[in-house]
Amino acid sequence: MYSRVRLSLTPRKVAFLATAIALGAALSACSNSKSEERKYAVPDSLCGVSVKSDLLSPFLPPGEKISTQKESPSGGTTRCNILVDGKVAVIASRIWWGKGAGDGVIDVAAVHAKVAPGQVSDDEKYLYSGTGSVGKTEGCADSTHPKQDLFTVIQVFASGRDDEAAMKRLIPAYTKAVEQSDECPHDDGAP
Repeated sequence: MYSRVRLSLTPRKVAFLATAIALGAALSACSNSKSEERKYAVPDSLCGVSVKSDLLSPFLPPGEKISTQKESPSGGTTRCNILVDGKVAVIASRIWWGKGAGDGVIDVAAVHAKVAPGQVSDDEKYLYSGTGSVGKTEGCADSTHPKQDLFTVIQVFASGRDDEAAMKRLIPAYTKAVEQSDECPHDDGAP
């Protein structure tokens, strides 16, 4: 048999309950902020291409250790993988892409995860979303990549790091840094 238990909430009990809930929420927030700590320094370059750390910071998760891996898979593509605690957080790439039909930032974005759909800048030099972007370099030419333009691509794989406004600042800075680096050959004899 069930017996009835009378639950009476006096103003004093309600106040105690509200205080307990508020305290629990505050303690939960404190423990979450500790888990958001970075115990590593945000790099100021992407595998040798200088980028201000405050531009890269919004896309990096909390963690203990950061490392980078440079890859050159094929066709002149260069990738800089940024790993936090062994997991890929961001990939910054430089890719040669054929001139002609399908040669814009939209076309390059379409074949890269985390990039499209996105906003295209008025000059059509950049495409950016909260988790990825593409930039088209100017003045980069290489006879080993005839009739191709050099594009920059940034992809964010760390969860919860979607920030379109920050990406809008990062992709032009990264693209300009590539243009001013050894990654951007100035081959006067390029067709």
